[in-house]
Amino acid sequence: MKVTIIGSGVVGQATGIGLAQFGNHVTFNDIDENKMSYLKKKGYNVTNELLEAIDDSDIVFVCVPTPTSNNQQLDLTFIHSSIVAIAETLKKTRKYVVIVIRSTLLPQTTRTIIIPKLEKYSGLTAGKDFGVCMNPEFLKEKTPLDDFLNPDRIVIGEFDQKSGDVLERIYSPFNCPIVRTDLDTAEMIKYVSNLFLASKISFFNEIFMVCDSLGLDAQEVSEAVSLDSRIGVYGIYGGHPFSGKCFPKDLAAFMDFVKSKGLSYKILDAVNEVNRAIALFDTKKTNG
Repeated sequence: MKVTIIGSGVVGQATGIGLAQFGNHVTFNDIDENKMSYLKKKGYNVTNELLEAIDDSDIVFVCVPTPTSNNQQLDLTFIHSSIVAIAETLKKTRKYVVIVIRSTLLPQTTRTIIIPKLEKYSGLTAGKDFGVCMNPEFLKEKTPLDDFLNPDRIVIGEFDQKSGDVLERIYSPFNCPIVRTDLDTAEMIKYVSNLFLASKISFFNEIFMVCDSLGLDAQEVSEAVSLDSRIGVYGIYGGHPFSGKCFPKDLAAFMDFVKSKGLSYKILDAVNEVNRAIALFDTKKTNG
């Protein structure tokens, strides 16, 4: 299939390079010229012309960043500009393509914000003139391509069946379960995955601090516990806070989202507090 990747960072590159390995024709787009130059030198197709790229595509993957702002809310600046550009391009091409959101978005965002914006700026109708899917990524920063090529599952949140059918076709070579659901549920699945992993790290960091106070070997305790197949080894090694591009910002954005709904988040608040505590603990240990 013919694919355009908008946003060619860690997620975009892993998605595009991975799909290219299965014989798809992939074109990368990004506002960062350094990324475009890097991909071009590697032999991949790059373009600054969205009109040409989308007119020649079956699927457009949106993989732009969605950081948190200073007030801990999800910053949709990059996704907004990408969606407007796509919509204005669709208005000119009037060709059916499936817009696939890979960027992490809070539940209800694609349905209540992204699709209305696509329709407003294109003058077209979702489901009839273009397709929409939410396809969350579950990639680690250190091994994104390997994670993309060997997924535990693929989640397809679909606006309608036709959109989901098109997206499922491109994932047909992958040997893993494919979960097809609605847009809101797919967004929630991504957050729940990250929030659980963040919670697991904070849990074992708390155990780490308890073991340290008792003079016990936290690593020995955690490794023995991890032999339970229901638990596993990921996140069990305490002593350092969870960090990186995803867990801290996703936790902050989701807590703000839950608060805006008038709901409680006592466990998530505790996860956040333990992460702060282990950061202080780590600093004290480092400084002697």
